[in-house]
Amino acid sequence: QISCNGASASRCGTRLSSSHFVGRGYHSIRLKAAGGPGVVSTFYLSNNGGLYDKTKILDNMFTDIAVEHNAWITVPFDVTSAVHEYGFELSDNFIAFKVDGIAYRTVDIRNHQDVRAAIWSSSLQEFISVWGKSASDPGEGIMEFRNAMGVLNGNRFPAVAEYIL
Repeated sequence: QISCNGASASRCGTRLSSSHFVGRGYHSIRLKAAGGPGVVSTFYLSNNGGLYDKTKILDNMFTDIAVEHNAWITVPFDVTSAVHEYGFELSDNFIAFKVDGIAYRTVDIRNHQDVRAAIWSSSLQEFISVWGKSASDPGEGIMEFRNAMGVLNGNRFPAVAEYIL
């Protein structure tokens, strides 16, 4: 479990990383997201070290030098009410973003040699995190995401995410 314990970024969550690296194949985690506005529960893959509608998930892929390829996924359930499986299927030509084994978005990566190289060389590290922002904390990320996630002010604490590794 990872918790958000108060209405400021300094009291909300942490980030953990795996000690191994992955490439081609299916990589997933089981997660019950933390509830309430301003709290974000994540599972992501990265090779550089490092939402708030309960039925929407922002998936994103960065290429080149921080070029974002993001989209909202709408799922038919409340992500804070039960554990679900979230995963990435990585192949030579596409990345599929899956929830409970269903591909909600598939991205063609044939024109993104940096992404393909990261997959081929198995240089992606898995991360999980819970974090949040209050009205007084500086913003982070793209504006559409910031507007959707809300702020911690008025949330009930602790807000707890359950990760099953």
